[in-house]
Amino acid sequence: MVTAKMILLRLLRFATPRDSPLHPFLPSAQLSPARPACQGNTHAKVAIHLACSRVFQQCPSSLRGSKQMTSFVPPLTRLVLALCCLVSFSVAAPAQTLHEINKANGFHEMLMATGPGFVAAVKSAPGTPPQKVQDALAAALEGAFDANKMEAAIEARMADKLPAKDLADLASFYASPLGKHVTALEIQASTPEQRQRKTIEGPKILGELPSRDPARLALYKKLIDDLSAVDTGEAVALNMGYAMLSEMLGAAGKPLPDDQIMALLRQRSEGLRHDIETDVMASVAYIYRELPLDDLKLYETFLTSPAGSHYYDQMQVALGAVMTDEARAFGHRFFVALGYRKA
Repeated sequence: MVTAKMILLRLLRFATPRDSPLHPFLPSAQLSPARPACQGNTHAKVAIHLACSRVFQQCPSSLRGSKQMTSFVPPLTRLVLALCCLVSFSVAAPAQTLHEINKANGFHEMLMATGPGFVAAVKSAPGTPPQKVQDALAAALEGAFDANKMEAAIEARMADKLPAKDLADLASFYASPLGKHVTALEIQASTPEQRQRKTIEGPKILGELPSRDPARLALYKKLIDDLSAVDTGEAVALNMGYAMLSEMLGAAGKPLPDDQIMALLRQRSEGLRHDIETDVMASVAYIYRELPLDDLKLYETFLTSPAGSHYYDQMQVALGAVMTDEARAFGHRFFVALGYRKA
């Protein structure tokens, strides 16, 4: 989820699984024109349209006192030990596991918005499909892009990818006042009510920035460029579309070569890149509208720091791969429900 926190900013976090076998099939000026697919199959035509739709965060056990210390420990030693423990607990770094960092930075809440966003994109397809297709869609959407399942899969892919120092730096930032503040803004903007307001107010705020606050606008653009938000958004959308469409066409007995599938996707996704860029900029303008410019600069510094960039590089790979798997699974369930393929 466009929502992996700069595609909010992170899908808004769109991500590209650059180590995925799908990545070589991303946009190419050399793609040959696509042959019309499944011309005589109404269900497959609906499936193609859907597939080509724009795709889409130890408490110190209380010192137990001298009663629980062995009686032979001298009182002075007990006092020194107690003081050392107190100091170590008071300055201990925040939780530093990947799961705890994802929890601290609102990643789970971002994922929670991905499923509803995908469902809304599917349901926004023009026209009213036959009842059989509607029923199949309902069955395929059941459990699609489940946040808990995706989070576990993403964390499994990221396991042991970040050194301890990066984890410590990440944990420290997200436990800081600035880290908590930006996370609160991002989580707040992911609620259904705020997403609706963002759609309406974001473009308006963005449109006023060139004259009202050009420095903020420039920093927003730098944030998006530093995170390659538009490139990765386009890549993950095409990867997801490829996975879903290839699964559907194969199940319908109408497989196409990889280059023609990608050509078909590009043809149906005209304007995708522009839409992603517009959506990301409007989202950023809305989410961080009240964040002081100096704080925004500090946030940008963190995102491009070694710890921040390593984390989001790995997150983009994992998120893109998992979302692509979910898109493929959706396509499979859809055609199972239509009777083209056995479960």
